[in-house]
Amino acid sequence: MTSRSFFLAMSMGLPVLLSCGAPASGEPVGASVMVSQSQALADGTPASTGVLAFLNDRSTTLAVLDTEVPLEVRAAQGLIAWRAGPDGVENTADDRRFVSIAQVDAVPYVGPAALADLEWYARGTGRVAELPLDALVGNFDGHAFTLAEARRTLRAANTETAATLQNGYGIAPLAVQDILAARPIAHMVELSRLAHVDSTVLQRFKLNTALAPEGDPCTGAGTCQPGLVCEGVPHDGSSPYGRCINPAPIPGDGATCSVFAPCQPGLVCRGIPSGAPEGWCRPAWMAGEFIQYADVSLPSSATPVESTVAVVGLATVPDDITVELDLVHASPHRLVLTLVDPGGDSALLWDGPNEGTPPSRISVTRGISRDSTVNGRWLLRVTNPSGVGSGTLRSWKLKLNSRYD
Repeated sequence: MTSRSFFLAMSMGLPVLLSCGAPASGEPVGASVMVSQSQALADGTPASTGVLAFLNDRSTTLAVLDTEVPLEVRAAQGLIAWRAGPDGVENTADDRRFVSIAQVDAVPYVGPAALADLEWYARGTGRVAELPLDALVGNFDGHAFTLAEARRTLRAANTETAATLQNGYGIAPLAVQDILAARPIAHMVELSRLAHVDSTVLQRFKLNTALAPEGDPCTGAGTCQPGLVCEGVPHDGSSPYGRCINPAPIPGDGATCSVFAPCQPGLVCRGIPSGAPEGWCRPAWMAGEFIQYADVSLPSSATPVESTVAVVGLATVPDDITVELDLVHASPHRLVLTLVDPGGDSALLWDGPNEGTPPSRISVTRGISRDSTVNGRWLLRVTNPSGVGSGTLRSWKLKLNSRYD
């Protein structure tokens, strides 16, 4: 199995672990329609935006597609030919730009494997923005790297001395020579393709940069740097990650705050997002935003449609809960929106038949207990009781403040 084939299997079979989260399974649950990670390249997602930017870049030549990605040569030729337009000559008036993944997929010899290769290359070369730290960048010589792991590896590859790399990390001298000669190394694809950088070298980088700094993903006790603790690993299996946090007291923690009296640096004001005129300052790590680029079809049916996102790295219970929606629908006033927390508490976000068209931002003030679980899988359910009208849930964001129970 090639690294890119493995990445396709990973990207379609595993949950995305934070703000780009997807449910752990694409199978229907009850009468619901669940979102699968096969939509990772849905238009408007960070991955699809990165792939399209790569294909539209004039520096992306036939040679790059054929030998760097690499794609099957006929797929590479087809992509360049489509971009060149009807006259077949680049940089002329009839040149075209890819604006959707469907256009890319429609090019002859471009299919799921080619799209997976393009996504792997776009992620691995840093063309995909807005990735959460625990999102998968790719698999390189048999080792999967999250964004945080890739950043730590590249920092070490670009800054550690030859003696540290060879004697401290245990990297072979020829590989060290390659790394020093290639500096600055821009991305994981470049590092993994150095002549003497193999699976063993990448494994040594992972092992020697394994202790995470503050804010990086962690998996439990002993996985953060000294002085930090791993907080907010979900207990429901929705993600293996929490976040490394500094438990030291912060001046101003617990002080009152408002729109006119903000908190000190390192703190956030809880209570204000729920509409209170005054709140309390709490450590900034207790707040988070988690986005799901769902791109879920909302058919003309009364069958509920569901999308999930994994919340990690917060305290123990929710405080402020806000949902932001990017939803288009022919009859939005017919929709009923429900939010379910990891503990099973549910909140009626919006009752379209009685409340009209839902706003793009909804503050959750009913239904979900503030003593319930905050870390884990949150679920947004969209129901159209009348079955009239169709549309798309393009994305949704969950903004949370938390506290210790």
